[in-house]
This record gives sequence, structure tokens and C-alpha cells, in this order.
Amino acid sequence: MKPLFKIYGLIVSFLCLLISCDNSSNNSNNNNNPNSFNLLYVNNNASNVILTPSLSWQNATDPDGDTVKYTLLIDKTTDLENDELPTTIVATDLNTNFFTLTTSLLFETNYKWYVIATDGNGGSTASSNVFTFTTAPEDFVNHAPNPFSLLSPANGAVDVDLKPVLSWQSTNDPDMDNVFYDIYFGVNAQTATMIGQGFTNPLTSYVFQNNLATNTTYYWYVVAYDVFGATQMSATFSFTTGNGSSPNGTITLINSNAISSQQGRFGHQMVNYNGKLWILGGRVLENGSGFESNDVWNSSDDGTTWIQVKPNTPESSTSFKRSQEHQAVVFNNEMWVLDGNGNTAHKSTDGITWSTVPFSGAVADNTHYAPRNQHQAVVFNNRLWIIGGNAGGILQSDVWSTDGALNANNEVTWTQNKPNDDSAFSARTGHQVVAFKNKLWLIGGSPQGTAELNDVWSSSDGSNWNLVTNNAPFTTRTEHVCVVQNNGERLWLIGGDGLDPNNTNIADSLNDIWYTDDGQNWVLYKQHVSDDTSGEVFKGREEFDAVATSNAIIVTMGKNNTTFLNDSYKINTQ
Repeated sequence: MKPLFKIYGLIVSFLCLLISCDNSSNNSNNNNNPNSFNLLYVNNNASNVILTPSLSWQNATDPDGDTVKYTLLIDKTTDLENDELPTTIVATDLNTNFFTLTTSLLFETNYKWYVIATDGNGGSTASSNVFTFTTAPEDFVNHAPNPFSLLSPANGAVDVDLKPVLSWQSTNDPDMDNVFYDIYFGVNAQTATMIGQGFTNPLTSYVFQNNLATNTTYYWYVVAYDVFGATQMSATFSFTTGNGSSPNGTITLINSNAISSQQGRFGHQMVNYNGKLWILGGRVLENGSGFESNDVWNSSDDGTTWIQVKPNTPESSTSFKRSQEHQAVVFNNEMWVLDGNGNTAHKSTDGITWSTVPFSGAVADNTHYAPRNQHQAVVFNNRLWIIGGNAGGILQSDVWSTDGALNANNEVTWTQNKPNDDSAFSARTGHQVVAFKNKLWLIGGSPQGTAELNDVWSSSDGSNWNLVTNNAPFTTRTEHVCVVQNNGERLWLIGGDGLDPNNTNIADSLNDIWYTDDGQNWVLYKQHVSDDTSGEVFKGREEFDAVATSNAIIVTMGKNNTTFLNDSYKINTQ
């Protein structure tokens, strides 16, 4: 193994002829030095560093617009006196703000390093800091993070938004070390520079704050590394921006006053049935008064115009219960409402006339689910499923299902597929459950007495559940909505009540949008905007609902913190 020591045999006098080591050096022709910059990684005073680490630093801009290049210098600290700077040039004329050593350092040795930026016109600036690190002993074993993939924009994508979201697969480390990510980006793959540094799981996306150039091809990749300097590089992807006229990651306002006779609603349910969208019940604000309703509305134009089918009526056997915490699905070619604060169900084919669904069994002998609210209902494998919720103040993690067929007593039979225990996911409310790619998927929610969750579970039979991830890249939340797009190929997650990803110390009504093609790797489609007071911003929302149409997802109403919403939006899924 060759030590790194005076590798290039260069001396200080030659270095000083090449560049000025003084941050404030003057040069002729009124040329300005590059601006100051800092070292980034390997961290100062790091220990157990591998013998060929990757070193990185901030980009140094130049006041004159000159091209900046870098020189990297490293020496053993034992070869230096006091505050003496390193003099051994390891790499020079670098176009990028990182360099991976190709010649091994010595075991258990302390090194000092820094970088000098030059502008090609006699100007130079040394990094604002000088770092040291100690290499690992000879018997120290460290592995690089596992391989991972870039996600979005897809490689070769065209007509990409001018403010794209770069997202990548999370990875882990075989040694259980913390993993960090640096993002490199540019118009040339070989000269891509670092634009984001030190991202950690679950933050696996980068959002541009300013527009990129139109009709331009960009290249990007991500480097994952552990605290000891071992790195894993992704593949390099490219994409080409559009002209800015059809941005991705946007959501279109359909109607700012969807039901004109009301001021808004939340806790309602929506279904797509017989070529129309239907809104069923919820908590309504009308003439300044809020109340739980069992009214029914439908739309024949994908949520632009809503027509009342059934007014709010007293509860009876011919109408589902007035509630803001019920569930609705299309099952056996009928609309079913699973009543909130109960264990009864009603069904209808026209939204006007509703019939009670009789059931066999009893809660007392564990042959029927207990009355509840804030549960989830979903159709999967020709069965209707009830999952979790709040049963009389006790949160549930049980799973029940029925095929909807009438037995000899003209009653439907419910079967318990999973008891209310901790055999898989914890008891919760405000979660989401969807059928996606031949599995049930449970996402997030609020457990008893603790903060919201961002876990993801899946099951192929409703009885046995597997933890997909305990820490998805979106922040913890409840009262969000998950929708499977019409072709079944993509699962979307929208909004909810949870931690603001821009300031995780603040809980907020969220307006971010995510999607996944496999249930495990999530892509940020629209970033959360903390200040949603502008009328042009899709407001954060919770206790809303959304359904898929042939080429879009329609989002309606909900509440923004405590404010009722009365709008409808469209997310393009093509």
C-alpha cells in the first residue's frame, strides 16, 4: 500500500507561483478573487476514515464570472508545525467540488487538508476552514452503503418542469452507520457540481427553488456515504426541461366554490360510480352554521359542477347516518356507506334511496365488528374490508371483511381476519388503506397518545401484514388521502394533518403530493408550500377526499386547519 506523502513531489514555491495562498490576495487588471467557501466532508475531526475517502467542499463563485477551479492539498499533521498549512498537492485543476482519493492513505494517521479556488486570471481564495481527520486502524472493517437507484425525473425524461423535484431511493448501510446523500447536478455529467449536501433518510428528494433554463438537458447523480468516508454512487440520469408552458408537479383549480349553496365541508366521502363523481355526507358549513349531514351530490363533469341528489334528512333506515367520520365504497356495483359512530351499513344505486344492510353476528361474541368512527373501508379480492378506527374511545388495529352475500337469514356475514392486537400495525385512526397491485396497503395515521405516523404496511390476505417501511420519506401525518390512479399502476398520497416538511417543529395542514409505483419508493410530485394564503396556492388540507377518473385525480374540499374549504382540484396523472 502506497502512502500519500509528497505524492507529486511539488514544493511550496511552485504552489505559490501557481496560485496565491492569501484569501485577500490582490492581482493585476482589477481581477477579483473567487468568493469565500467552506470545506464540507470528510467532517472535521472525523475518525476511522477509510484510506481512500471522498472529500467535498462548497462551490466558490467568482465576482467576475470567471471559471473557478480547485486545488486540493493534504499532509500528515506530524509533518506540519503548529498552524502550518498542508503543502502536498493531491489534485489540481479540478472542475468539480469533490475528489475521491485514488492513492491510499496510511492506517491510523491524522491528516490535515484544505482547498484553494483559482479563477485563471491570477486570483485565488483558500477555503475558509482547514479540516483534520484520522484514518482507521488496519483491523477496522467498514462497508459502503448499499446500492440505490434514482427515481425522478426518469432517465431521459423530456418536457420536465422548470422547478423539478430530484428524488432517489433511500438506502441503508451494512454496518448500520448513518447514511448521508450529496446531490450533483449540471449541464455536463463530468463537471456536475454539488447542489445539495448531507441529506439523510427519509429526506431523499431535492427541490429547486429557482427555475432552470428552458429546453436544456441536465445531468444529475447522488452519492451516498457513511460517517467513515465510504461512498456509494448512483447511476447518472439526464432530463430535458420544457418551455415552461406545461409544468409537472402542479395541481389545477377546477372550482373555487364547488357547492355554491354552502361554504364548505370536511369529513365527507367521495366515490366514482356509474360515470359520475359522488359526494356523500360530511360536516357542512351552511349559512354560517356547521352540522353533520347525510346529503348526497354528484357531478357529471369531473368535479366542476355539483348537483344535489338527496338533501340532509333525519337518520332512518332509508338513509345512512349523518356523520363526518364514515366511509364509502363501490361494492358489488352499489354505493355502500359504512356508518360513522356505528357498525351499520347502507347501500344505494341512485344516491336517493338507501337500504340498510342486515348483518349476522354480534359484537359480544366477536362475530361482528364494534361500532366505530375514523376507520377505513376498502374493496379487495371481491370482499369489503373494515380496518382500524376508534371504537368507543379505544383505538383499533383489527381487520374485518365480508363478501356481501346474503346467508339463509338474508344477512351478510362479517369475518375477523386480524384481531385487535399488536401482531402487526398499531391501533390507529386517520390512516389510509387502499388496494394496490394485488395487496392491501395501510399508510400513516394517528396512534393512541403519540405523534402521527409515516409507516407503510402491506398484506396479500388481510390477515398477515408486512412492514414495508417504518419511516417513509413524507413527514408523519393523519387525515391524509391515498388514491390509486385509474390504470392501477401508481399510488398517490395527498396532504393531511402533520409536520410541515419545511419546518418539522410545526404541525400544519399539508399540501404536498407524493406517488409510488411499488409502495416502497416514494417520489415527491408537489412540494409543501408553508404559506398557502395566496389564492393561487393549493391550500393545505385534512379530512378531505379524492377519487381517480380516467386521467386525473379529483380532490374536493376538506379543512385548512379550522377553516372549511369548498373547492375542487385536478391532479393530472398522465
